[in-house]
Formats: sequence, C-alpha cells, structure tokens
Amino acid sequence: MITLYHGTIHDFDAIDVGRGRLFKDFGRGFYATEDHNHAIGIARRNQGIEFEREALIKRKSDILMFVYTYTFDVAGFHKLNVKQFPNPGAEWVDFVVRNRSERSYRHSYDLIIGATANDDTRITIQQYLLGAYGDVGTDEAINGFLRQIKAEKLPMQWLFATKRAVEFLRLKDKRKIL
Repeated sequence: MITLYHGTIHDFDAIDVGRGRLFKDFGRGFYATEDHNHAIGIARRNQGIEFEREALIKRKSDILMFVYTYTFDVAGFHKLNVKQFPNPGAEWVDFVVRNRSERSYRHSYDLIIGATANDDTRITIQQYLLGAYGDVGTDEAINGFLRQIKAEKLPMQWLFATKRAVEFLRLKDKRKIL
C-alpha cells in the first residue's frame, strides 16, 4: 500500500474523475501526491484562487480546505495501463505541453505518475511553443523549459484518469485544514 494525499476546497464523498478540469499536467482526472505538505499547498492555492474569484463578483463566503488521505493498492500497477515519468525530461515535457495546450489531446492511460509542473508552467509553455528556448522539441528548447520550471525541485503527482484506476484507492482519512 502507498499513502497518497489530495488537497482541495471541495467536500466530497466519492471520486469523480470526470469533474477534473481540462488543461492540467496529465489531463483530466483525480490528482494526488505522496507529499502531505504539497497537498496542503494545493488546497491553500485553490482557496486563494477562489477568494479572488469571489472578490471579483463582490461575494464572500467561507471556503474550507481539506486533505483527503488515501491508500493505493499496489496490485493496481499490474491491472492498469500505467505511465510513469521517473524524471522530468523530453517525454514528460511533450506530454505536459500537449495536455496543457491541446484541447483535443487525450491519452489512454488509467494512471500517470510524474513530476508536478509548477504554477508558472502556463507562461513557460507559451514561451516554449513560441520558440523562446529554441526550436520546439529540440534538446535546447526542452532543457530551457526544464530550467525555467526548476524541474529538479518538482514534487511527484499521481493522476487517476479512469474509474478503473480509482477502484484501487481507499479513503483512510479526511481532515479540514484550519
């Protein structure tokens, strides 16, 4: 069993991979991390984004934060279509860029494990696609992209992209963050 954490501002009872947003690192689905502090950081970031949205429409409400703790049954590795990116590199860059920039791109994986791109990735992807780091797809451009997002410091994330993958998760705990 592997322990994973999901930081969020949503209180829910069941995981719905279809509720995930488009244009995320690995596509639509349910994201988790092995790093508890990273999960808390994601919940805080999302709370801040929601506070900003509410300020724009001049509304104020309580926006709670939660960290869900799950265990993942490692038997799932053998029963799922899994893609792992042990380190951010050319293949990871291509995959993240496609998921974050191409509306029609869809992968066929149940579970994807790899580095979390940081919050500045959207701008970095735009610069990469415009050739700011060199010709797209070249070692020069990929290395420029990885330097820009400080790839060596990125925490790992898990994307559960299908209901089948979610079946290997068991809720262990849900805590409200103060």
